[in-house]
Amino acid sequence: MKGIDQSKARPLGKGFQTGPGCVADSDLQSRLRGFKRAVAKRYRAMNSEEIETKSPYGPIWAQPKIDGELWYLIIDDGDAFFANPKGRCFYGELPALDEIRKTAVPRARGLTLIAGELFAIRKGGRPRHDDLAGALGGETAAQVARVGFMAFDILDGGDATTPEPGGDYGERLETLRRLFAGGKRAQAIKTEQIEGAPAIRAMYDELVASDKAEGLVLRRPDGRIYKLKPIYTLDAVVVGYTERLEEPGRIRSMALAMMREDGQLQLIGSCGNMGGETREQMFEAISPHATTADFRHASHDGALYRFVKPEVVIEIKVTDILGEEGDGDPIKRMVFEYRDGTYHAARPMPGVSILHPVFQRHRTDKTYDAVDVRISQLTERVAVDDLDKHAEEVDLPPSEIMRREVYVKESKKGTAVRKLVQWRTNKQDVDPDYPAFVVHYTDYSPGRKQPLQRTVRLAPTFDLAEQIAEEILADKVKRGWKQVS
Repeated sequence: MKGIDQSKARPLGKGFQTGPGCVADSDLQSRLRGFKRAVAKRYRAMNSEEIETKSPYGPIWAQPKIDGELWYLIIDDGDAFFANPKGRCFYGELPALDEIRKTAVPRARGLTLIAGELFAIRKGGRPRHDDLAGALGGETAAQVARVGFMAFDILDGGDATTPEPGGDYGERLETLRRLFAGGKRAQAIKTEQIEGAPAIRAMYDELVASDKAEGLVLRRPDGRIYKLKPIYTLDAVVVGYTERLEEPGRIRSMALAMMREDGQLQLIGSCGNMGGETREQMFEAISPHATTADFRHASHDGALYRFVKPEVVIEIKVTDILGEEGDGDPIKRMVFEYRDGTYHAARPMPGVSILHPVFQRHRTDKTYDAVDVRISQLTERVAVDDLDKHAEEVDLPPSEIMRREVYVKESKKGTAVRKLVQWRTNKQDVDPDYPAFVVHYTDYSPGRKQPLQRTVRLAPTFDLAEQIAEEILADKVKRGWKQVS
């Protein structure tokens, strides 16, 4: 198959599949990754409680959200294949591709790239994300007849009427409809033009509330995209907290974890969205359970979490759960164990990111166990690899400080501090997730609304790390600063 590195292909029914990185054209592979990243930046999350208050105004294109995976259909030189953002490919005699060769391929003009959801049909209900993995397993025994493709955008190419994608989504949608006309396994996404919250609510009730669709996708003419989903609630155990500097005795943020199938814990994110009285109550509930850990974990604003024993379970509400970064790479979260009264880090493993978490309540009726804080709460919503695998601890070599400089400046509001630390990790050859060098800059100004700010830059070589450090100091440490270390 043209455009695919077939050297390590394996059977997929009567067709074939490859691992990641098998799109032969590096520029094409870069485009596939870049499209997902660009679309992710345009997404706005909405939940069912916000339809009446936060719905996009004006006419929109409304579509059901298919519970599958983002894949691309590549049509070129009279043939077609599927590829995902990581460069994994499906090609050959697959029922969906066989149909596409009869519908879209003869109508396409030039290299045509189409984005859509690859999903698996399920009897008696809507598709679920884990149905696809089940249908694709088993190599020659794979249930490929269940696999379908729902196209929602066109990146390149087109048909005789519009040989290049139009700037207007409605025009691109019409191109997709013409390309896939008559198809069953591969179609253009069903789309309605509607306007206003009442119409959105009616479509939501018809498709999502009745469980015919995972959610709705709402597209505005200006390119913004809203993902409308139900509200999810999760139970998680609190493993750490930060305290409000301006309000001692009140929680700022809580670090949350869930239990994996083997009993290990994995971070899922944090929650700091709660009322003032609740912050005091949760501080009183959490702070007495102080413990230690052999690793550090920082909040989004750079404050280090104080670890606590896994005693307190809370319920949170989230608008979405993501299993991948914008470029298709897995989101990794630390896996660790609680034993002998302390937390022991294993290693980062594929995990999730929770969007817009809001504290609901302290679950005094639940405990830290494999049922109440089970990680399968997440897999009911999103696919995550290797949750059933034990995370082995890795003996990593220690880092080496290469440079440390501290500067201070006195003012009426107090002492301002600026610190630069540069170190060699010595870990990049053991674990590719680690950079070779890190440059860390801290800026503390007591009179500022957010007193503590941090900048972290990574570098593959010592020379580049030195250059980054010098540029930061030249920009941030000027007249009036005194070096004290």
